Amino acid sequence: PKMSEEAPAPAPATDTANSAATPTTTPAASPVAAAPKSSEEFLKDNLEMPIATVNRIIKNALPTNTQVARDVKSLFSKAAGIFIIYLSTHANEICQERKKSTISAQDVLAAVREIEMEDFLPSLEKYLEDFRQSNATKKRAKAAKSSPSPPPANKKQKTG
Repeated sequence: PKMSEEAPAPAPATDTANSAATPTTTPAASPVAAAPKSSEEFLKDNLEMPIATVNRIIKNALPTNTQVARDVKSLFSKAAGIFIIYLSTHANEICQERKKSTISAQDVLAAVREIEMEDFLPSLEKYLEDFRQSNATKKRAKAAKSSPSPPPANKKQKTG
């Protein structure tokens, strides 16, 4: 087995002037893990789409007889994560230019224009409209279900 080429961490130095012999550490011994992750490390750890989702998208997008290698599916997954970072960064810049703190759908659509993918705008706008209508319908149904229904009008209440 190959030995690690890293040198072992030095033992903490002790302060001989102090009678309690308090250990001190040198800056070189501080952990490297405290440094912020690079975007590549973050992507590797966090931004892969589930392969099942990638498979479903590929299956719906390509002819039925098309074969796609497993490593290509993983590559699509990584590319989707990179695209999300790219688009969200542009949307965030637009949001900041508008002096807002929350990215809105309009910021994302403006980012799509900014990255010159205008061909996708009609389908994205249609999706957004359908999504909002679906949510509004769900809210109305939930409100109707939770509100008490009035008593039937044709029955007389007994007085006692």
